[in-house]
Amino acid sequence: MPEPARSAWQDEACWIAFENQAAEAWADFETAVLRGMTAWAGTELREARTATTTLLYPFGGPDLVTASTLFPDAAATVLLGLEPVGNLPDLDAATAEWRAAFFADLGGLVSGFLLRGYFITREMNEVYSRGKVDGALPVIAFFLGRAGYAVAGVESLEPGPGGDWVARPYVRTNARLRRPYGVRIDYRKPDEATLRAVYYFSCDVENKAFSPDSALFRFLAGLERVTTFVKSGSYLLHWDSFSTLRRLILDRSLFVLQDDTAVPYRHFVDQGWEVRLFGRYATPVRDFTNVEQPDLRRAYEEAGSSVPTLPFHFGYRWRSELDNLLLARRPRAAYKTPVLR
Repeated sequence: MPEPARSAWQDEACWIAFENQAAEAWADFETAVLRGMTAWAGTELREARTATTTLLYPFGGPDLVTASTLFPDAAATVLLGLEPVGNLPDLDAATAEWRAAFFADLGGLVSGFLLRGYFITREMNEVYSRGKVDGALPVIAFFLGRAGYAVAGVESLEPGPGGDWVARPYVRTNARLRRPYGVRIDYRKPDEATLRAVYYFSCDVENKAFSPDSALFRFLAGLERVTTFVKSGSYLLHWDSFSTLRRLILDRSLFVLQDDTAVPYRHFVDQGWEVRLFGRYATPVRDFTNVEQPDLRRAYEEAGSSVPTLPFHFGYRWRSELDNLLLARRPRAAYKTPVLR
């Protein structure tokens, strides 16, 4: 496949500065996270990878890089976030001043993620409000490009009148659609013919917006051979106001890989899931209250030194390196088809 033509703006100082900033941040992220995560996942997630067709990543926003590192062979990855889908930039048509502002904002956004391993909603909204980096799509495109993937197609997704989803060829738009809506990007790994898909849905998954008769619930309930992954999930799945998504995850997932911010440990124990613990459990950071799990702490203490350490760091305690992950494998008899109203 021939190399894409080089654009004139790639000689501009703003692009060169962004490229250098991104390369440095990526190199640090690769050392701190990706290298260890790749080796760890290749061993500890071998069974889950084989069983998984679709990776569901609630609250992940545009974080495709973590998803594709943990489950590189998933046929589909479904990312969920509150942020708008947005538009890809038309860099060739933009002014030099606009490009400078765009690359400055994108550089700050991705560098912050590569430092911590998660996005901060407030920071994302501040960047999006300036109107240059327009939603999640440019960030996903950055991760695809950085990994060397080739994009084969992009489609916009909207709920249809019958509760299904309508796919249309992607076109730039200034309209802000009502959530939920989404985008599908078909991409190809280097030197592979197989197409994979990443979906991003701008959505609210609190119960008041995410009911069993909603279009997004129906889409997620129909996914094939799902593993769910959650990290830095603001402990939302601890609360009854997010019980519909929690129940869907427990009913439909073959495996769940998560930190302590996701489905409370007791739900796996009560339903007889096989649970493996990794890392260290610590009291949640002070931004979150009433979400400590004494039963999970006890499980770590009882397992003691038999709990494997994690060779990478991410999540809310990335500064202290007190990371934890839980890999839960469902009982085979407990796989359910959710009731669609």
